[in-house]
Amino acid sequence: MLRSAGSVAVLVPSGCPRCFHRMRKSNSTPKSNLVITAERNRPDDNNRARSRKGKSVENQKRRKGRPAWQRKPDDTPFRDGNRDRLVGLLTERAARTLCYYLSETNLNVHHWLMTYMQKYPIPRSGAWDDVSGETFLRKLLSMPTEHAKWTTGRDPLYDNIPGCGVDPRNLAQRIMAIRSQVALEFIEDLKEVSEENSVLLRESLVASLSLSFDTLPIADKDSSTSA
Repeated sequence: MLRSAGSVAVLVPSGCPRCFHRMRKSNSTPKSNLVITAERNRPDDNNRARSRKGKSVENQKRRKGRPAWQRKPDDTPFRDGNRDRLVGLLTERAARTLCYYLSETNLNVHHWLMTYMQKYPIPRSGAWDDVSGETFLRKLLSMPTEHAKWTTGRDPLYDNIPGCGVDPRNLAQRIMAIRSQVALEFIEDLKEVSEENSVLLRESLVASLSLSFDTLPIADKDSSTSA
């Protein structure tokens, strides 16, 4: 049976007038109630996640990974973890390179930087900002200028090395500059990994082949040589 609900024609089975009245009630819900319901279901602005990916993106312990515009479909959390460890290794190598240079030019700053590296080491596991060395560099960038004096262990009367000021921000900038150069060297070295794999595989195959010839019986060797 065809009945009209307002300006819309509704097909209702015959002998079921209650269904028709229920449909009319559901279609006649006032818009003000819908607005109130929407406002009531809207999440609080303070609890709303600022990212479309959810609150897990804002987690402090979440690995940083690569920027969104550099990501690819095959990126995984394992790759992000490898990147963090690689950047942390670059930061540590850059800091030790600077320490080696300072050991020949300024012993006071060398001693201060070595003490800082022992106090704030770059771990191999933990939060991404600690593993990648970002915490190490941010701490240096936020520290004020300090006075450094290398204690030689000798009598002050014979201590001819005067103290000096240390600018941690300048040290952080020098570490980042060295880190960029070390990264370029890493890229050049990693390009040879494929060739090194081929050489290693070829040497193992040659060794296996020579070992198989050495284990053959003498008769088989003679027959193979005579053939």
